[in-house]
Amino acid sequence: MNIQMLLVLLALALFSTMLINTYNVVLDQSGMVYDNILFLQGQKIANRYFQRIEAELLGDPPIFNFSAINSIYSNMSEILTVNDIIYNVQINSVYCDSLGNSPSADTLFQRVDIQMNCLSTTMDTLYIGTLAFPFSKVFFYRGF
Repeated sequence: MNIQMLLVLLALALFSTMLINTYNVVLDQSGMVYDNILFLQGQKIANRYFQRIEAELLGDPPIFNFSAINSIYSNMSEILTVNDIIYNVQINSVYCDSLGNSPSADTLFQRVDIQMNCLSTTMDTLYIGTLAFPFSKVFFYRGF
């Protein structure tokens, strides 16, 4: 009788340990999913700024000429709130060549770099587009 009770207690300990481990794994996976959702939202924000610049280049104010991109979007910082998540957005614009390289700059091409960060679900800072690897797009002067 004592052996059966001991086996039942060991079985309960084993199953409760497995249950706790399962919950920990699910919690870790949900944290990764939410961080990826924040990262994708950051990519959408970067794409929104690129589309805004393209629209402004086609004639929507405040950009009336190609050089205005550099004056407006150089060292620009904004705070954007999406679904109660605060994104700190930094935008830089530099003249570059057709491949986006800065050392051989040309006035016909400009590269716009976007970096941002926000707080993840674990209250760590999630960097979306870093200083070393920002979201970048090269714009060129079309002559109109």
